[in-house]
Amino acid sequence: MSETTSTYKIFHNRTAENIKFEICRLRESALNTNSRIDERNNLEFIETLLNEQILDFKALNPSKRQLTTRSDWHNFLVNKTKLSFNECLLILLGINPIHAKQLDSDLYKTKLNDVTNMKKDSLNLIFFQRVENHLLRERFQSDSINKEEFIKWAMDYKYLRKIED
Repeated sequence: MSETTSTYKIFHNRTAENIKFEICRLRESALNTNSRIDERNNLEFIETLLNEQILDFKALNPSKRQLTTRSDWHNFLVNKTKLSFNECLLILLGINPIHAKQLDSDLYKTKLNDVTNMKKDSLNLIFFQRVENHLLRERFQSDSINKEEFIKWAMDYKYLRKIED
């Protein structure tokens, strides 16, 4: 009898498509000569994200970089025991979680009425405003999250799906 292995996928591809669209809009704004300083400063990270670091399961012939992103994303779900809040958020959004340290480290504890500092950084503001962030903050009020609890919660909320091989 062969051992069953679990494969995880993002539940809705449109989640990753939506975040990619938002980041593309921010990139266009950052390229504008009148853009805010934070947008220009984030341009390198924005370009990195848009360079195959967001899941795209629709691609019929995925690039090597896209396959690496898929592998990195999945490995966080199967190989770690604890995840940071930012890693969890990026997983929910379909972004390679290796970039979690690029996000504001206090994202998980920023209150809705305390977004003044967040407004100074458009990229972090995009992540902060996502419903996934608010639901994640509501459920896990820590920067260290048990992977199994996170996966169960994400599957219950239809952010992740499990495929048995």
